[in-house]
Amino acid sequence: MRRQWSVIWAITRKDIGVWLRQPAAIGVTLLPPLGLILVMFLSAAAVGRNPIALVVQDRGPYAGQLVNILEHADAFVVHPATADQARRGLANLDVEAVVTIPTSFDAAYIGHRPDPVTIQINNLNLDFTNDLRRSLPAAIAAFYAAQPNDPIAVRVLESDLRAQDIGIVQFNLVPTLVLLLTIAGIVNSGLATAREWEDQTIKELLLAPVPRSSLIAGKILAGWLTALLVGLIVFGIAAAAGLLRPQGIYWLPTLATVALVALASVGLGVTLGALFRRFTVVSGLGINISFYLFFLSGGISVAAFLPTWVQAIAHFIPTYYGAHALQMAIFYSSSDQLGRDLLVLVGTTVVTLLVGIYTLNKRAAVV
Repeated sequence: MRRQWSVIWAITRKDIGVWLRQPAAIGVTLLPPLGLILVMFLSAAAVGRNPIALVVQDRGPYAGQLVNILEHADAFVVHPATADQARRGLANLDVEAVVTIPTSFDAAYIGHRPDPVTIQINNLNLDFTNDLRRSLPAAIAAFYAAQPNDPIAVRVLESDLRAQDIGIVQFNLVPTLVLLLTIAGIVNSGLATAREWEDQTIKELLLAPVPRSSLIAGKILAGWLTALLVGLIVFGIAAAAGLLRPQGIYWLPTLATVALVALASVGLGVTLGALFRRFTVVSGLGINISFYLFFLSGGISVAAFLPTWVQAIAHFIPTYYGAHALQMAIFYSSSDQLGRDLLVLVGTTVVTLLVGIYTLNKRAAVV
């Protein structure tokens, strides 16, 4: 038994050492998900708060209150401007809209007369346009709500299901972490397996006086540890930044989910490596399969808000359950449907490992 563990550990150390010495393998693992994270940050910066030019033609106290509300609203990035500057900014796409508070604002408000605040929108993008169409009336309603003689008698009573709000980048980091684990498991174990055929070292391994089961176990363990190393480093950085930080006992389901996603991906990677036995083929297939799993499991949004056909497919994608378990544990300190999620992940792990072991055994038998 001790000899078998020595063989397994030797294979594991060898594969991890080779991976660490190959920048191409590290790049194939890290660059796709890191690129996606960068795109998410840039997209959130573009749509989170809309830049507007604010033209203030009335310097009265009520106009000043409205300006203060607009400047502190989460929906806008306010750029004070003259009318000419605002017109040029809108034409040059420096701002998405021009909001003008007219010279008669205070007098009209005091006299209970119609008091228009105008907005000129560059409606080149419906998403941005609708944000602005909703945000300015909301700011004006907030202005009236702050007045002692508020004429608006209607109030919105908000009741949140969750105890805290989660930003879009923070929320999307979880499925991206699952994507990273998937790529790391599939690609690294697949490349480690395919490399044995490309370098013709598979014959040496099979002729060595050691059980084939130890060789296979070493391959799987190496891929799993590599995927965990990559995933835990990224997760640790996100936790240190306060973006992904489970509380108390919820570290346990978080780590269990990470371990299962990584191990299931390793089984699939071993299968691809044994089937195709080429570095470029396995890396290309591994990345593509990982991204298909990411998108079809609702990785770019909340799966329940996506088209019906995507929702139907997502429930057959194991990474959907991994992302759900992590989101519940990390963001909401909840075990909602945790049993279901872990059961699916355990079943997927068992199936992919059995298929990977069978494929590798069968290919090795004909060398």
